[in-house]
Amino acid sequence: GAVAIAMMVSLVIILQRYQFKCLINSTSLSIFAAMTVHFHKTQQDLILQAFKAGRNSHAQLFMGPAGNGKLELALWYAALMLCQQPTDHGPCGVCSSCLQNKAFTHPDLQFIFPTPSAAAEKLKALSIEFMPQWRDLLQQNAFFSFDDWKRATGNYEKSFEIRVAEADQISKNLSYKSYAGGYKVVLVWLAEWMNVATANKILKNIEEPEDRTLILLVCEQADRLLPTIRSRVQSVFFPPLQVSECANYLTSIGVKEANEIARIADGNLHQALSFLESNEGVREMGVLFARWMRVCYTVNMKEILSISDLLSKKSRSYTENFLRFSLQIIREALLLDKSSAIHGDNPVFSGSDFKIANFSKLIHEENTHGILQEIDQAVYEISRSVNIKIVMTDLSIRLHYLMKRGVLPEALQN
Repeated sequence: GAVAIAMMVSLVIILQRYQFKCLINSTSLSIFAAMTVHFHKTQQDLILQAFKAGRNSHAQLFMGPAGNGKLELALWYAALMLCQQPTDHGPCGVCSSCLQNKAFTHPDLQFIFPTPSAAAEKLKALSIEFMPQWRDLLQQNAFFSFDDWKRATGNYEKSFEIRVAEADQISKNLSYKSYAGGYKVVLVWLAEWMNVATANKILKNIEEPEDRTLILLVCEQADRLLPTIRSRVQSVFFPPLQVSECANYLTSIGVKEANEIARIADGNLHQALSFLESNEGVREMGVLFARWMRVCYTVNMKEILSISDLLSKKSRSYTENFLRFSLQIIREALLLDKSSAIHGDNPVFSGSDFKIANFSKLIHEENTHGILQEIDQAVYEISRSVNIKIVMTDLSIRLHYLMKRGVLPEALQN
């Protein structure tokens, strides 16, 4: 009987995971099929105005934090430039060019992105060699992270960059005649990962553009780009999403805890979607977080080991998401401690005796940096396959000292 119940529970979890992924995949595919953009209406309108007036800059930089939808708008912009019969609102969505763009297979759209170091001499590690993985990821949604991309390539541990051979390929492709007789577009995702040689070669394409070409650079850390590139492109800043924008999107795809998840993710849509993939609601994470903080503070080793063991039996992605969830709650506690204008407890903890107002008394300027740094380091180690139980036990002990004393003892200092 117990075995049968366990099997049924496992089946329910598997079905929930499958239903969620189907929901996300079908929603994102239909979204791009309609050629619509969910966020940054102001920037979208400016692009449309310039397009209608024939004043689009040949090289543009879309910059802003991760998880804010700038790649989605870059894809829409590329589709607009390649559309054979654009409307007043954007690409038509039905011409042959739009149909190709829906599948991310348009011959006049070249994708460039960071790739792993070559595994063998015959592999040049060019973007074109990773297009199947790139298309698969885009068809899920356009809000994925660099870590998601590295995992999708199956080369997470390797070093990634945009190599000079990519710039050579860009120059060659832009010099050819357009397949469709219109524009040629190059979309460089995470352009800050260009090495210096690559950046200098791409700079030449920007300074001496071919006719009817558009180079779109999408990046999260614009300060890492060569100053000469930044000075020669039209820069467009995409701010972080508001929590309400993130919540509205989640509600539109049928998420029940949309407001709570958006608040915990602080408007980062990628992070919000990652929480959903954990197959446990954020309220369950809240329960675990409250329990974990209490045993860290009291340094109850039996409970610390129990929680570490519990997390070690879950997926790495769940544990990483739990730690990112913890980071956001701790930041929220710090803001509560610093500002009397901020009040009220997070709805994630409604019905619980855990109160952020009380917890915030343990989080202050003297220990916050250390706490956040230690959790960030734990996320890094877990993502690189370090034993979860060891990482979480060590982290719990470190957090105990930081909450109780504000500093780590000398023996634990790296």
